[in-house]
Amino acid sequence: MAEPSHSAGCRECSGTGYVVEQVLGHTARARRCACYAACPSCGGSGYLLVSSVPSPVAQVCPCRHLDERISLFNRVGIPAAIALASFDSFRSWSPDHAASKAAAEDFAHKFRSDQPTKGFLLYGRPGAGKTHLLSAALRYLSLEKRVPCRYVEFMLLLSDIRAGFDSNRGHMEVLRPLIQVPVLAIDELGKERGTDWERSMLDELISRRFNSGLTTLFATNYFVEDRAVPETPGRVVRTRSAEFQRDAESMTLAQRVGDRVYSRLNEMCVFVKLDPGHDLRKDRTGSGSAGFWKG
Repeated sequence: MAEPSHSAGCRECSGTGYVVEQVLGHTARARRCACYAACPSCGGSGYLLVSSVPSPVAQVCPCRHLDERISLFNRVGIPAAIALASFDSFRSWSPDHAASKAAAEDFAHKFRSDQPTKGFLLYGRPGAGKTHLLSAALRYLSLEKRVPCRYVEFMLLLSDIRAGFDSNRGHMEVLRPLIQVPVLAIDELGKERGTDWERSMLDELISRRFNSGLTTLFATNYFVEDRAVPETPGRVVRTRSAEFQRDAESMTLAQRVGDRVYSRLNEMCVFVKLDPGHDLRKDRTGSGSAGFWKG
């Protein structure tokens, strides 16, 4: 039974029945649009009386699926700064942008929970729009296809694991929900300091998801290929691992995450370059345009 579409002319939700809001200090939040506050089919009860012999039967109204989709989106964990990101709001400033959007949108539209689906990995310098596309894919999956998803920034995930140790909680208490969710997006891959422990956490998370046939998406500022990085006077890169004392910006993704993890990434994802050649976030800030742009 299809969901009612009585709100098609609504200016606030454009017929979707939900509104996504940017709540500062929190993650992105969705709610029912005012035009959908009381479903005209069930009057807000959530149930319909369907003609049947010998007497009518109560069935769940399709509008209840809307609440389920909103609840799924609110558990994704999309940052408030990028709460309004969608495929429609993503602008293609370059051929890389157009190709990256096409890859992310094609993935989201074709994703099926009942079969293994290869994810995508977006790479390029900061400020290009990689996080926007990650969030847009998660938004579409949760709100349009009812697929449970999670978003994590890898450095913050490591912080949560360390905080768990201080509370006598093992790392699996933090990783388990991420290992089991059908679609996981890991942002800022490679940004960590490169210690053996950090690599082991990443390896365990990725390997368990790979072995379970679950889909993982990634975004990273580190390139797949070698590239020259202009010298910046006075810049000093400090890390705790002797292996990472070189200039981190010039390292490839494989050097940042290690050969084992990098091999897994190649099996799990399609690599998509998103690099217009400069930081679009700085362009937007310099032009005085409002809103957020996260790379």
